[in-house]
Formats: sequence, structure tokens, C-alpha cells
Amino acid sequence: MNKSFINKQNGIRPNGINKFIYVSLLFILGCLSFLSQSNVVHAADEYTYVQDFQNETTTLSGKSVQSNMYFTKMDYWDIKKATFNLNFQISQLASRQTSDITVSINGVKFDSFRPKDETGSQSQQIEIPLNLLSGTNKIQINGQVLNQDGDKNYQLQQTPANWLTINQGSNINFVYSLKPAENTLHSFYHHFSGQDTVSFQHSKIVTSNNPSNDELTASMIALSGESRVISTDNDQVHVVKMNNMHPNKNDYLMVVAKYSKLPENLKKQVSQNDVKNQAVIKTYYTNDRYYLIVTAQTGSLLKKQLVLWQMKS
Repeated sequence: MNKSFINKQNGIRPNGINKFIYVSLLFILGCLSFLSQSNVVHAADEYTYVQDFQNETTTLSGKSVQSNMYFTKMDYWDIKKATFNLNFQISQLASRQTSDITVSINGVKFDSFRPKDETGSQSQQIEIPLNLLSGTNKIQINGQVLNQDGDKNYQLQQTPANWLTINQGSNINFVYSLKPAENTLHSFYHHFSGQDTVSFQHSKIVTSNNPSNDELTASMIALSGESRVISTDNDQVHVVKMNNMHPNKNDYLMVVAKYSKLPENLKKQVSQNDVKNQAVIKTYYTNDRYYLIVTAQTGSLLKKQLVLWQMKS
């Protein structure tokens, strides 16, 4: 009996053992993979956007000085961090022990500091409390500039030497994730015209490959509407033909074309009955690409619809 048992054990071929181990490992790895995937939490993509102030370099004179700057926060941003980068220069005669600068946002003071003990341009990075942010924001800088005489500080009579210069290039640095676009015209427009969307060239107006004069005019109407909300000279919405639209992740594309010239994937989203006697504006989102289809059977209806829509935007 024992011999027979031993013979059976010895009779198992090595490749049989290997197959058994291989299958067992696959089973274990599969279980581990399932367990790990069931607990995976995918973090939202984070982005950085720097919003420069439009202010030119400005010098403020006096013992007590004040300056206001403005910036905006998009409503579809989930802000993780906001930093005020202040570039400034203070009088060489100002006391670094008694002069100070206080920063407030929307009327609430949140940071005070003294200039560094050095001359020339300085920079200060100040983190903004997120609960103080709104859509449109005002940052106010209040400074006390007190001169010194030798090793002693004096609150002397105000002179031209009491000054603080706010340099061009001060900005707000945002770190944020994107809130998903809702399937509404309002939400699409906010994303499409958003300062980060435009700056990162994710906004495009798309025309047909061989646009008629009416289609070109309709596209220019759409473009002129966007020019009203673009805040810097360097940012612009690009107008491209359908063959060159190449949609990427997080792209927002306003497709302006007659119904007969729509690409098939977009034409499927609008029935012929929908455009029988009217123009149609419709959102269509797929694979993190966001489309606004603006179409009609005729060019005149297309232009009319764009004019009406821009008036409401």
C-alpha cells in the first residue's frame, strides 16, 4: 500500500506540477486584483491656473497707502489652494521694523507682514483662506510706510520718500479640479468661455469644411460674443474647420454649421424634424469631449439663432 502510494506521488510529471502552480497563482492574483480594484479611489485631475492682475505698476505715496486689485474665480472650479503672489518695492528709507503691509479680500483682513530687510523688488506668497473667495473678488493692500533716521525710527512728517510700489506681475495662483459640466446650455457656456478653458486652448468654434458665407458669418457672430468675456490680449478662441477640430479631453467645441454639413456622429443627435422650420442649439457630451451643436437647414436661420443666443448669454 505504501509502495503504491509512493509510486503515485513519484508518477506526477514536473510539467503537471508547473501547471498546477501556474493556475493557482493566476487564481490568487485574480483575487488580489479584484480586491485592490474594488478599493481604488481615482483622484480628480488637478490643474494650476495663474491669473495675472491687469494693473500696471503703481506707486502709492504717503504714510498710509491703499491699493485695490480684482480677480475672478470660475464657478466650475473646485478650489484646493489659492495663493496671492505680491510683487512690490518699498522706499529705501522705510523702517523694516515699523513699516507693515496688510492684505484683505472682500473686506476681510487675513494677513499682515513686514517688508524684508533688503532694498529693491520683493515678493510675498500669501495663501488665501478658501472660505473668503467668491465669484468676483477684491484684494485690498493697506500699507504703513514709516521712514527711519539712522538707527532710530521716527514718525516724521510725511515726505515724498514715503512710498510703496506695487509691481506689474502680481497674480493669483489657483490649484483646482474641475466640476463636471452639466448637460445645459448655461453650464456649457460657462466652461467654454472660462478663462482657463480659453487659455489652455480647450475652446474651439468649428465650421464646416467648405463653409458658406452665412456659415462664416454665424461663426464670426459666435466668436465676437466670446471676445466680450476674454480678459487678456493673449487668449483667444480658435476657429477651425471640421477636418481640423481633433477633439481632446476636456475640449469644448461649438459646432456652427448647416444640418447637411454636420459630421454623422453629431447629425445623429439632431433629427430632421427638429430643424424643419427652426434652428437648434443642443449639447452633446461624450468621452470627456463637450459639444454644442448649433445648426439649421438654412444659413439665415443659423445666423438668426446665433444673434439671439449671444443676446441672452
